[in-house]
This record gives sequence, structure tokens and C-alpha cells, in this order.
Amino acid sequence: MSIPPPSADPFYAPDDHVGRPGELLRSRRVEIKIDTEATAWQVVYTSTDSLDRPIAVSGTVLVPSAAWPGTGPRPILGYGVGVHGLGRDTAPSHLMRSGTEIEITLIELALARGWGVAVTDGEGLGMPGPHTYGAGRSGAHAMLDIVRAATGLDGGPVAGGPVLVWGYSEGGRYAAWAAELQPSYAPDLDLRGVAAGGVFPDLRAAVKAIDGGPFSGLGLAVLVGLAHAHRDPALGAILSESGRAAAARAATLDVTGLIVEFPEPMHHHTVRENPWDEPVWRELLDREKNGRHAPGAPLYLYHVADDALVPTHLGRELFADYTALGAEVTWAEVRAEEHLSGAFAGAPDAVEWLAGRLAQGLH
Repeated sequence: MSIPPPSADPFYAPDDHVGRPGELLRSRRVEIKIDTEATAWQVVYTSTDSLDRPIAVSGTVLVPSAAWPGTGPRPILGYGVGVHGLGRDTAPSHLMRSGTEIEITLIELALARGWGVAVTDGEGLGMPGPHTYGAGRSGAHAMLDIVRAATGLDGGPVAGGPVLVWGYSEGGRYAAWAAELQPSYAPDLDLRGVAAGGVFPDLRAAVKAIDGGPFSGLGLAVLVGLAHAHRDPALGAILSESGRAAAARAATLDVTGLIVEFPEPMHHHTVRENPWDEPVWRELLDREKNGRHAPGAPLYLYHVADDALVPTHLGRELFADYTALGAEVTWAEVRAEEHLSGAFAGAPDAVEWLAGRLAQGLH
């Protein structure tokens, strides 16, 4: 059976009624090939963007078919994937259904524990894009709100049960933001623990580190994503005429396309030699930093030792920032060849740590 991409699927059409954060707008049962027998739904739900405006976001909810063997309600895990790209058709919900989502093996680690799993697509993936890549508040809101929305499903997790959050790379950044924002944005959620791996907490430092290297295209993705998230024309004003054309093209691509088509240093697309030092961008990237608010639940930070894509020292600095705020935070370094493989190498320990938070029943 041919599965239409989100751009050709009415299920992902814009929704005029968005309602309150976490409201389930629509859902449908789908088949997803996984080892753990589970019921799966694609969902569209209400969340909040970087400017605190209501938006519709899509995602997937999976609930194991077997009864929860533990005490109390079945836990639910909010999961965020790593970078997929900017084009809406790279949505995890579509890739999971079509059998091409590489992170499904990580999601299965949680399902095997008996947990429900709610996987957000994030703003602008699935639903009309481009994806707001790098926008911390929007990413965190989407992770927290899909957990709320999941409880509205017939046969889904019940409200009031224990909640966990997990993600790596882009998903790890949003997981850390979710830990910071949950006390004010979603105090109704019984958040027990957050695992955040490969986090790039300081976007300005991260994009400068990759500029001119093999992942330069991700810098252009940050520019497109944040400019769309914050809707400030001054953010796009640093683009040259050819840079505007590049940004329009980038907005349609998956992560491989971004890396292959845009290997040039960032200044190739801009009217300034050092675009990230422009006042409007310096101020925005400063606001987008993690580590300004203490997480509302215990946090497990893990990072590849000698990570060439997301410098390891950025993760250590975030650990220090959270520790200084009095947070309960654990730091772990992962032995892996590079950033992407660290997602898989670090996953078993991350899930084990999350399971420990449930066992302790701590907040």
C-alpha cells in the first residue's frame, strides 16, 4: 500500500480550531511495524509556538497491547527525535508508518518496558512547515502537549499517570527545554524524569563550531527554522539574494539534502561575514540558550565523548549550569564513534535511568 506523504494527506491539513494546549484535535489508528505488540494512532493536537500562539502539531502515540504490569497507571513517555530536516514530509509520524524511521529501535526500548510512548513531529513537520528547527520553547511545548493529548484517545494512557521525557540531539535539546518549562507550562503533568542526550544548549556556539565543515547545511537550517519560529523580518534581512533562494530551497529538504546541497560556510548566503554576530541574531540566540531555569524533575544528561558535531564541552557546561541552579542532574559520557551513533550507544543507559525514576517514585 502506498502511503501518501503529509503534503498530500488531508489528515495533516491545517486546522482552524486549535483550542487549548494538549487538546486532541483528531486521530486515526495506523499500523506500525514494531517488535512489541502495540496500538498506534497518528494524532493532531494543540500546542503553543515560540510566540505563545496556539498551533496544531502532529505526532504518533503507541500503547503496548499487554496490560501494564506495574502498580498505578501506565507511564507515558514523551519522545523527541533528532534532526530530520525542514520539509514537512520528513515527519516522524509518516516515517514510522512507512517503516523508514531510524529511531524506531529506540522507541521500542520504551515500549518493551510497558510504557506508552508519544512521539511528537514538532512544529512544521507533518503539518505545514517549514520546521522551526532549533526553537526551544516550541519544541518543548510540543513534547509536553502530546503527552496531554494522548490521554484523550480511546484506549490511550489515562490522565494523571507518571510522565517521562526523552530525546537525543534536537530531541535532547527540546527535552532539556521541557524539563525547564514544565513547572510553569505543564504543572498538571506528573513528570518523574527527563533524559536528554547530545544536547546543543548554546545554538550560537554550535553553529559556529560546524560552520565551514561537513555539516554547514545545519547552520542554514537553524537560520530558516528560527526565522520562521520568531517571525521577525530582521532575522532574514542578513540573507543575500542568493541566500534567500537557498533558504527557500532548504525549507523543503530532509537532513541529508540540507547537508549535501549546502556545504558552504554560512557567510556564502549572507550580506555579512559573521552573520551570527549581528545584534538581532546575537540577542535571539542568547534567548534560545538552555540552562537558565532549573529543571522541574531529575535530569539525565548524556553526551558522546569527543563529539565533533555537538562539542562535548557544551554538554558539560549545561550540566554545570543546572547544578549551579540546584537541580538534580546526572552527567554521563558515551563511548561512540560519532554524534549519531551516540543516540543508539547511549539509549540503554538512558532508559534504565528513566526506569529508575519510576521505581523511586520521585518528582
